[in-house]
Amino acid sequence: MAVKGYLRALLVAMAVPLLNHLFMGIAGFVHLRSVSVGWAEAIGAAAQAPLNYALVQAASVGLIFIVAFPHRGRGESFLESVHVRPMLGGLAALCFVAGAFLQLPFAEIGNLVQEVWPLSFDELARRHRLVNPATWSAGITALLALVLVAPVTEELLFRGWLLQDLKARYGTAPALIWSSVLFGLVHLEPSAVIYATLAGLVLGAVALRTQSTLGSIAMHAGVNALPLLLPTTLVRIEGFNTLDQHVEHISAWLLLLCIAGAAAVLAIIWRATDGEPEDG
Repeated sequence: MAVKGYLRALLVAMAVPLLNHLFMGIAGFVHLRSVSVGWAEAIGAAAQAPLNYALVQAASVGLIFIVAFPHRGRGESFLESVHVRPMLGGLAALCFVAGAFLQLPFAEIGNLVQEVWPLSFDELARRHRLVNPATWSAGITALLALVLVAPVTEELLFRGWLLQDLKARYGTAPALIWSSVLFGLVHLEPSAVIYATLAGLVLGAVALRTQSTLGSIAMHAGVNALPLLLPTTLVRIEGFNTLDQHVEHISAWLLLLCIAGAAAVLAIIWRATDGEPEDG
């Protein structure tokens, strides 16, 4: 059946938040050294340590690849099978810069959605602490979780595996759309679902254009790195790195500047990859 590949991709994708929830709870019980506390309390305790995000994400995606990835009989290495191919360093750097430019527009999309589906102040405060670490060790673990582990694991899964598998079955456009929707859905919260879906479209387009998952990994890292590179203590940007009881919005001029910068860098990437043979 034509729908079988879509359903399989859905099951693979939705295993990520389920396993993350499971492993985060286990990490919380280990942290509290008790199994008598509630599941929500255990997850809350684990969420206080950025390192847990990295370990949980790596464990979840790693387990999915071990159990479900159709690698047998491919006759190629794992990296080749998830389209991790060499790229010029300059091209990877451009992907990173484009991602950094896109962070603010994506953040503003999240702000707009929060006007309809607001997050609790406690959740906003938790996220603010994550990207504004108080110590060097917390900063290093946040960097590890957000700029290394999350981009690598999510891009290998969604752009290296699911996008390419769906493309082989159904063509480029359906594959790009469905893999992006799945990438949005695994983020669960309405604001994150919407901007992650839009981000998935850009990340998928870059992976396809550069013919390497390294391109989307670099761009994803750029998106995630900007909040750490621009903490409130360095520069205050309303609606981006501030913590308020009500929703703030990013300056329209700043958004236009970021969109223009991202468009310019993406145009350079497209021009640099023009004429490359289509992936088989």
